[in-house]
Amino acid sequence: MPVTQLNASQLYHGCNPADLPFKTTATIEPLTGLIGQERAREAIEFAANIQAEGYNLYVMGEAGMGKKSLVGEFLTKYCAGRPDAKDWAYLHNFDIPQQPKALSLPAGDGAQLKLDIERVIKELQQQLPYAFDDEYYRGRLRAIEEASRQHRVRLFAALQAEADKQGVVLLRMEDGAYAFAAQHEGEPLSGEAFEDLPYAKKMETEEAIAKLQVDMQETLIEIHEWEHDTVNKITALNDQVALEVITRQIDFLRHAYPKSQLLQNYFDDMQFDIQRNIDMFLKNDERQEDVNIDNCLKRYQINLIVDNADLHGAPVVYLNQPNHQNLLGCVENMAMMGALVTDFTLIKAGALHRANGGFLIVDAEKLLEQPFAWEGLKAALKSSEIPLENLERTYSLVATVSLEPEPIPLSTKVILLGNRDLYYQLYEWDPEFAGLFKVLADLEDELPRTAETHMQMAKLIASTAMNEHLPALQQGAVALMIEYAARSINDGQQLSLHIGDMTDLLRESAYWTRKYQQAEITADAVNHAWQQRLQRVDRVRTVVYQQIQRQIIQLDVSGKRVGQVNGLSVLSIGGFHFGEPTRITASCRYGDDAIIDIEREVELGGNLHAKGVMILAAYLGSFYAADKPLSMAASIVFEQNYGEIDGDSATVAELCALLSAIAKIPLKQSMAITGSMNQFGQVQAIGGVNEKIEGFYDVCSLVGMTGTQGVIIPRSNMQHLMLKPEVRQSVENGLFHIYAIDDIADAITILTDHEVGVADEDGNYPEKTFNAAVAARLANWAELNKHDKDTSHEASD
Repeated sequence: MPVTQLNASQLYHGCNPADLPFKTTATIEPLTGLIGQERAREAIEFAANIQAEGYNLYVMGEAGMGKKSLVGEFLTKYCAGRPDAKDWAYLHNFDIPQQPKALSLPAGDGAQLKLDIERVIKELQQQLPYAFDDEYYRGRLRAIEEASRQHRVRLFAALQAEADKQGVVLLRMEDGAYAFAAQHEGEPLSGEAFEDLPYAKKMETEEAIAKLQVDMQETLIEIHEWEHDTVNKITALNDQVALEVITRQIDFLRHAYPKSQLLQNYFDDMQFDIQRNIDMFLKNDERQEDVNIDNCLKRYQINLIVDNADLHGAPVVYLNQPNHQNLLGCVENMAMMGALVTDFTLIKAGALHRANGGFLIVDAEKLLEQPFAWEGLKAALKSSEIPLENLERTYSLVATVSLEPEPIPLSTKVILLGNRDLYYQLYEWDPEFAGLFKVLADLEDELPRTAETHMQMAKLIASTAMNEHLPALQQGAVALMIEYAARSINDGQQLSLHIGDMTDLLRESAYWTRKYQQAEITADAVNHAWQQRLQRVDRVRTVVYQQIQRQIIQLDVSGKRVGQVNGLSVLSIGGFHFGEPTRITASCRYGDDAIIDIEREVELGGNLHAKGVMILAAYLGSFYAADKPLSMAASIVFEQNYGEIDGDSATVAELCALLSAIAKIPLKQSMAITGSMNQFGQVQAIGGVNEKIEGFYDVCSLVGMTGTQGVIIPRSNMQHLMLKPEVRQSVENGLFHIYAIDDIADAITILTDHEVGVADEDGNYPEKTFNAAVAARLANWAELNKHDKDTSHEASD
């Protein structure tokens, strides 16, 4: 195919505003959801519906592609029709306090149970003191105590009567002990008086006292037994009174939650524990104003860690900070008297608890940045349980007694949001990843441009403007937004699906619209927003172009030079890309089949650039030295390049410079060229074609337009052209030229104005053609090489 000089209409794939069937976006129906993501949407639906182990989902796409929006859009509808998620709570384990029990309840029952237990505790707080202050209870208590007192009186009266008969008096000592002494007329005798008694009387009295002391011991034993029995009777009375009150309240709980056997057992334990610790509900003394209800509630209340009372359907949880604690929950500690203590009320839920029965959405990169979080998530997914562990205790960072809560069964689909590189790295380096995330939703980056997709994009723009509360867009503004969606990916036939970038441009356009007090976003506002965005990041480009203008960076845009050509590259700084013309030079000499890539030698050239140079060498040998040695040494360099270079888009330019150096035929410096090539000289598409063309155009404008300047591009890049208006206008006026080529011969023709020349059957090229000059010099070097070898052999002989 001959060289094509492009006209202005071929340089931009526009969107005609007249083809859009609306005046403003206010009159069109907004789009619900993203466009062009049917494949990913089907994958999300599959992952949500399949009920099998390991079918968690990885949503793949670059930042700003709308991964979260796509997942959220589907799950909002899907989860609304799913069964309600359960409430989850932990109960105090009265037998083993270090092992709290996990409890599941229907959605909303957890909050109700918490209220019911609080009501019961408060009722007991009021009713138990009242029951023990009731007159009926006090009467029964007095009867028990009076019976015990009277029995004691009777026993001591009988003992005193027997002592009186024996002439002995019963005494109560200061320390509370009892003693017997001889008496006279009712008064105890002193020790001296007792010694003055006749011997027989003393002996009789001592015998009587000894017998009475035995009777006293028996009496005291009987009194102790009666007092013990009295205590038992009082305890039984207290238990009976308390049991009536406690049972009445606990029965309320039993009847309210009959379906949960775990709760029924808990209520039994709770009743027994309240009876055993009834003093918690009673005043310690008259000065105490009230019972401490918080202590009672803390012991018997549930710890409701997940409350789904307000949720209808399955939960969807997005975790923004996926550290281990936020993901899996934790058991907190509190300081008390210089030590760290904990209990079941300090158990805190993680995102997996809140998402149980539904879906958990996590940013994969953020997850992997957090220590222990990724391993913790995998462990939970593999065991289908949510373990509650204290990392500090697990890794011996603190010495404290912690809890071992019962793990909660896990039934959650985890959705990771991440880019492609991270997915493939996980797949390659983590052997467990593929088994846990078996479903991939791969978002499309681009969408083919058609009338239908233009309208879909218009609806997406309309819905975004509405959701962001932005002014409506006029027809021309929407058309320009569509064109920028193509320009942003350097493809005139595709549309970018980068929703974040489109939304930012809308917001910025709305800013300028409001600043200039306009009611609707116009095409001028969109263009102004785009130009302002470029201007904010344009400093480096301006500096580079000024250095070229001042010849600090040397570049010729006119005249001819042997072995020198203008190549084109793209510099990327942050998110800004611009084209930079670069002088590429080649030198050659007689040598031993060596092409030196200077960039590679000094480690500034990447692997792809080295590949391009090797392809160049292969082409040179196969086309010009197929039947003889390539007796040439050459070097190729990007002049004044001080950074790394990679890619093969300069291969065509490098070959042109090298062939020019061999043939000693100069190349036009008014032209710049870009393109990769294969071993057969066919030119292939490259990236950044718009930035490269515009970069050379801008430099020519600064240095001075001559009307002969232009750029040579691969024909396969024509479909990508979305050039700015200044370039299109210059082409229209004949001041700038863009050529599309298919092979290296086309490039040589444009750059030299020489006929390239096609070899005949014997491999000879027509005289005075470019290829003839190349072949002649290579043949001369080959002859020199043969002569040198012959001379070497003769010398060795």
